[in-house]
Amino acid sequence: MTRTQAARSSAPLQELLDPAIRYDLDRISIQPGQRVLEIGAGTGELTAHLARLVSSNGGVTAVDKDTSYLAPTAVIDVYQRTLDDDDLPGEPGTVDVAIARWLHGPLPDPDAVMRQIIDRLRPGGWLILADLPFTPARVFHPRGEDAELIQHLAMMIYSLITGNGRPTWPHDATAPLVANGMNPVCTHRSVEIWTGGGPGCRILAAAAELFGPHLIQPELSHAELDRFINLMADPAVLLSSYERRTVHARKASEPHRPTTPARRAVER
Repeated sequence: MTRTQAARSSAPLQELLDPAIRYDLDRISIQPGQRVLEIGAGTGELTAHLARLVSSNGGVTAVDKDTSYLAPTAVIDVYQRTLDDDDLPGEPGTVDVAIARWLHGPLPDPDAVMRQIIDRLRPGGWLILADLPFTPARVFHPRGEDAELIQHLAMMIYSLITGNGRPTWPHDATAPLVANGMNPVCTHRSVEIWTGGGPGCRILAAAAELFGPHLIQPELSHAELDRFINLMADPAVLLSSYERRTVHARKASEPHRPTTPARRAVER
């Protein structure tokens, strides 16, 4: 199946986030026979990995705004959702693991989407959220105009691959999770140093080529775009990566009962 432009546009973000998501998946250990809900399935690479983990007697429900690169199988169900107004597929209390990253810009009501996801988790089920909070690129080498070019284009690429330069989930994603009875809640943030020619810089170069028509503006010429792509292959280049954030949290085994002020008074 041929990648659509929308599917190809999601690829840089998935390449940045998928290693962090897989790290959290290793921590919670998905088992054969489990059911997984994947929100923001994109080009389907992680979907296929999840299908292998749950095996033939498990199931993966893959959700995305553009499902043209997702193919249903005996293990994988595919649903097209925008998350603006659409409900997520599935019944309450039927999902063992939910993974949520969104490749189409910030959600209008991320807290409501979180509540929907938590509702679909079984007691004791796990949720993984992933996104890229904005962090300005720090260029260690080179200096001068090349450093300014790298910083400028890294910011523009971030804006394009995340959708208007805003992360999917709230700045403090732990508060709504705790409020909805998730415990424990663990947040991981990571920033790497990327070297020209390495995997991170290759992602930036590929994104620059992919988004080229959107990046060329009066203040950015074709020659400068080509210069940036060449710099991303130069082993002398050193810059900080985008920040990667993942949050994994577990739904309580017992139903969550919010504590009201009146209830606290009785308990005291």
